[in-house]
Amino acid sequence: MKLHQRVLALTFMHGSRRRLDARLRGVPGLAARFEATTIDSFAWRLTQRWRLLAGHMGHRIPGENDYAGTCALAAQLLQQNVVRAWVEMSFPIVVVDEAQDLSTERSAMIGAWAQSGTIFLAFDEFQCLDARLLPIAIETWLRDHCRPTPLAGCRRTNNDELIQAARAVRDGRAVALNGASFKVIATPGHVNFSATCLANAIAWRRGGNVAVLTPSRLGGFAENAVSRVGQGPIGRHQTGPFHIHWEGNDRQELDTLWARLGIADGCGIDEALRLLSGHRNLPVVSTLRDWLILRRSTSGIQIVVAADLLRQLDRALARRHHFGGRQDPQFVAMTIQQAKNREFDHVILFWPHRMRDDPMQKRRLLYNAITRAKRGCTVLVQSEDMLQAPPFVS
Repeated sequence: MKLHQRVLALTFMHGSRRRLDARLRGVPGLAARFEATTIDSFAWRLTQRWRLLAGHMGHRIPGENDYAGTCALAAQLLQQNVVRAWVEMSFPIVVVDEAQDLSTERSAMIGAWAQSGTIFLAFDEFQCLDARLLPIAIETWLRDHCRPTPLAGCRRTNNDELIQAARAVRDGRAVALNGASFKVIATPGHVNFSATCLANAIAWRRGGNVAVLTPSRLGGFAENAVSRVGQGPIGRHQTGPFHIHWEGNDRQELDTLWARLGIADGCGIDEALRLLSGHRNLPVVSTLRDWLILRRSTSGIQIVVAADLLRQLDRALARRHHFGGRQDPQFVAMTIQQAKNREFDHVILFWPHRMRDDPMQKRRLLYNAITRAKRGCTVLVQSEDMLQAPPFVS
């Protein structure tokens, strides 16, 4: 590469972007010579830079929250030699991680890019949990363009028990149930039993962060145990309490934050700004306040329309989730789908009754949960008989 050029590292999920950034910082000679970002963020940058060309080609510019449309337009623009040359002038080498999560539109960007650029793709079809993406688009495209090189070994952990457990699940073999770093425990009966197992697993972890994962929150198996360990000490050893934060989805976070702000439809703009000022420590609220001040200065509005404010808050949250960062608390709970492309020192997995009866999907879910862990994984199964069925047996 020339002095002004850098490696461009792309991924779909922000969690894998952070991990990719950290890994590339450790590559000798690459410090300050790469940029790691999400593919959606780069697509937005590309379409904004070439918006006049897009209009000349007869395309409209998608809205800021239309990520699929933005990527589809970016793919069309990358079909143009001048656009690819502009990208390659700064980024002659592109690295794409977790490519199994790329939709058809995002995969089309890579296909257009590869006509003249140098691209390295990493993907694992088994880690795709979205049935709508199967078979994964990038693998279909690759068959006609190159022969993928299989990579062996695990980069997240060197713990042999975790590696062997993950391989057994992936291969469809029976899983060893009791080890020092990987355990599967049946927790039938009262919620206190599963909650005690959860509290003990946290207390005996010997440091590090903890993610409580579950394939489904239906039925309350995980939620009841998480709630109980937050209420006070539990079990024979009186372990706890541990306060575990549930990560919500975008809609839940929007509704919760909007309720906290307490802005009524039709209130005066000065009153709305006063309410927003009480939450200026939150970046999305600060962004919303700046937008409202700008609207007052440019349009002279004096009355707040709640729907307009709510729409702007939704956009600010969406931009933060797609382009921004996330600070994980020490103890966090979420679904396996939310944990994709992230890593934690310890994983405690709640495996409930209520799951779709699809052995392959169960294997994918269990594999993804185990491979989030770097040091230890405990699986709490809701009943004993579940240990005699997939994914715990061949």
